Amino acid sequence: MNSQKFKLSIEGHPNKELQKDWNEYGPEKFVFEILEVVKIKDDPNFNLNDELTLLEQIWLEKLRPFGKLGYNTDTNIRQA
Repeated sequence: MNSQKFKLSIEGHPNKELQKDWNEYGPEKFVFEILEVVKIKDDPNFNLNDELTLLEQIWLEKLRPFGKLGYNTDTNIRQA
């Protein structure tokens, strides 16, 4: 979250549409929210990156933040 805000603040965000709106409307018009907290498991097979990928997949499918509904430009979800 901090990385995204920093990139936007220095006008270096790779998502040009998001950067344009950030510059036009200002940071106070945007909200960053934590949608879910990863539950770390005491299991030797637990993999944080896999868990993050799974949660990203779930939320992208649930919210569908593409086109007019959000700033996600890539509908491909990374694979665990």
